Amino acid sequence: MFKWTARYSWGYRRNARLADYFSMHELLSEVAETVSTGGNILINIGPTKDGMIIPIYQERLKQLGSWLGVNGEAIYGSKPWSHQNDTITKNIWYTSQIAGADISVYAILLFWPTDNKVILGAPVSSSSTIVSMLGYVGNFDWKPNPGGGIEVTIPPITMNKLPCNDVWVLKLENLLN
Repeated sequence: MFKWTARYSWGYRRNARLADYFSMHELLSEVAETVSTGGNILINIGPTKDGMIIPIYQERLKQLGSWLGVNGEAIYGSKPWSHQNDTITKNIWYTSQIAGADISVYAILLFWPTDNKVILGAPVSSSSTIVSMLGYVGNFDWKPNPGGGIEVTIPPITMNKLPCNDVWVLKLENLLN
């Protein structure tokens, strides 16, 4: 799937403005949407005519590498899940990993919930469902949502314990679907 943006080019342009480049959040949103729908994504950079990599590209690649260092489990080798995106809450994309008989589902949150609660409409929970966040130690409380799915309560997390600045991944284990 190709999406045209007004960003003109991923290659180097001397007259490019900062607004011509994807922000880290926009880049991670593209990665989440592409992978959750079964696509592949190539993150390419264009060097200058003398082979230099300009600082904005270096910064984006380092940020992407740091994010994947925490959340790569939801991306590398993942497969689309039965639902690509959430049915109740916008800006949540799903991927999955299968290891033997165990299936882990990953809910990629493009925005932090304002009240530290997120409703996931697609998952069907079991009594042994476990919800955690990649890069964060500990499990999250959850309960069945009356309208279907589950409501996850994210505990207060200080900035220094937050695993990422942009886009977070919840890992869901022991679901019925």
